[in-house]
Amino acid sequence: MKAKVLILSFLTLIIFANETFSQGEAAVPFLLLQPSPSLAAMGQTGTALPTEDPFGFLWNPAQLGYTSQNNNLSFIFYPSKLEWLPKFNLDLEVKSLAFNFGYNFKDIIDFPISVGFGYSYFELNFGEFLRVDEDAPSALGSFYSLDYYNAYSLGIGIDYYVQLNAGITYKDITSILSDRPAGEEEAYGSWKGTAFDFGLLINVPVLKLIHEQMQIEFENDMLLKPDFNFSVGYSKSNLGDEVYYIDKNQADPLPRMDRIGYGISTGADVLDADFKLNVLNVALTVEAEDILIDRDTIDWDYQSTLSDLKPWKNLINIEGTDKIVSHIGLKLDLFETLSLSTGHFSGRGFTDKVPETSGFELRAKGLFKLWALWAKESFTDFLRDHIDIRYYNTNYFSGDWRETKMTGLALYVHNLNSLF
Repeated sequence: MKAKVLILSFLTLIIFANETFSQGEAAVPFLLLQPSPSLAAMGQTGTALPTEDPFGFLWNPAQLGYTSQNNNLSFIFYPSKLEWLPKFNLDLEVKSLAFNFGYNFKDIIDFPISVGFGYSYFELNFGEFLRVDEDAPSALGSFYSLDYYNAYSLGIGIDYYVQLNAGITYKDITSILSDRPAGEEEAYGSWKGTAFDFGLLINVPVLKLIHEQMQIEFENDMLLKPDFNFSVGYSKSNLGDEVYYIDKNQADPLPRMDRIGYGISTGADVLDADFKLNVLNVALTVEAEDILIDRDTIDWDYQSTLSDLKPWKNLINIEGTDKIVSHIGLKLDLFETLSLSTGHFSGRGFTDKVPETSGFELRAKGLFKLWALWAKESFTDFLRDHIDIRYYNTNYFSGDWRETKMTGLALYVHNLNSLF
């Protein structure tokens, strides 16, 4: 049994080595995997650029404060099997889904505050293992080794000149390397524990602050409305106790993480009395992450906030170091129908080759708006104003030995306040 636990632990180390182990060993490193196909395509970001993605709160719980301003319900899942490291044929499967619920209370209490709730389940399944008696070669049964968590999050947003958002997440974590003691061992090869995340996100609508109704007139009463936003975000993840499977004296830390960054987005809407379409939006985000573990050959300790950050190098020059991973992501949205994303990251553990990410999204929103413009019916108007469906396709670690394909399917319901 001890050998089996060690083998599984080694597999986990290999999967996430570049994320944690080059600075300080941490347990349950699966907590650092970005489950969102959309955000993974943008260089594994998600802290500083506002997003409607239902998985967004896992990188920064404050995202729920932002999404709840307009989105009432969103849901995402993987429509096809997501096999991690498929080139190794290890049958490592990732399963995940997420729900968001939100409501804007501005019309009820005459104050621009919104509240969002999020839930996500994430699982990394290592596959089925045979249970073998140490004194006999015959199998006595089997069990599944897996790591998983349930995350519950609350976010609050205030839209008063600038958008101020804050959030907190509670994670219920389980890691199963074996399902029962064996031999002389008294403890199970499993661990259950909890962790907390919290985050802040500030979004500044620059052009809106300069002029509330900045518009450019076209012919036929059409208007072009430009938009420009600047945002900053910070989150601290996996605050909790130490982790041990069998021997408490050999406990390891949780992968406590600091993330900080900024985002810039700009674009334009075309509108008239009956129609509004976002024809173009370009978003850029830069983030730096610091795993807060200091370890030597004898012991380990958690570090203080942003203890290794070098702002100019990590966030302006976008260069990682041996302790910091710097991320950059770029996204282009066209006609609320097609989105293209790319990104990369460098630094701790990524010295040989800079991993690249890419992906695309297909949206129904733009089609619903054109359908409503043509049909002029209450049903198509409802779809135009309140429903969006998105399909995500991402290539994670493009051209790398860890290359993994991710797909996602999401439903969004928004602006229900206008119906009541």
